[in-house]
Amino acid sequence: MIYELIAATFFGMALWLPIYKYYISRIVGDHVVARVENKEIDLNYLLDTGGVFDELADRVVTLFKQHMLAEMGQLSNQTKGVEGSAELNLDSNVGMGVEAANQLLSMVGMKKPPAMLTIKVAQALGQLVQNNSGSTEGDEVGRFFPDRP
Repeated sequence: MIYELIAATFFGMALWLPIYKYYISRIVGDHVVARVENKEIDLNYLLDTGGVFDELADRVVTLFKQHMLAEMGQLSNQTKGVEGSAELNLDSNVGMGVEAANQLLSMVGMKKPPAMLTIKVAQALGQLVQNNSGSTEGDEVGRFFPDRP
């Protein structure tokens, strides 16, 4: 009994779905377009008062924000495994720089720093090391390198 009901429902859906998609939806669409053209339906009122454009803009901005945050999360996950991962083809200095930047930002109080901020801090640390690689012990930066003769 139940299988016959399921079969009848499936057969009914298989029959009505194409009829609606290819025939009835076009008739309804043409009827609505004709009513808008005859000014029976005020489309400007519906769009302006209904806030369709504002809602659409909000949805687009929210969607872009979600995609941006998802990409930042993927980048953050990739940078966390830089030291031991061979798939990124980065040298160990980059991995150490990113790890140092993560530690520095966690010392500042950021529990989960964004990936872009971590990379920018790693770049700044790399430039600091490159700019001061020739310093002597008398320099203020020389205090960062106590092993250097």
